[in-house]
Amino acid sequence: MEVTGIEIVGHADNVPDAVQEIREAKPDVIILDICMPGGSGIDVLEGLKKDPSPPTVIVLSNYSDRQYRRKCLQSGARFFFDKSSEFHKVAEVLQVLMGTPAA
Repeated sequence: MEVTGIEIVGHADNVPDAVQEIREAKPDVIILDICMPGGSGIDVLEGLKKDPSPPTVIVLSNYSDRQYRRKCLQSGARFFFDKSSEFHKVAEVLQVLMGTPAA
């Protein structure tokens, strides 16, 4: 997936690294999975809620049950998409957030 105007500023493979990378890079948007070594994406969301200006969070996960969706949105995610059926929506949301027209 490529969206014009988007620059990847970091990548993390576990919860502690994710929180550190986000706090250091201060991205506008993060794409987060629920399943992560060292905890879960929900742990990352909970940690970010304490920050004064958290980034916009898009959760993209195979764990698409309602309880996960609800918990992520309650924990600060702005969007939640199922990897298996809604992957394309991530690019659409990024384009809207960046103010660029859909391709």
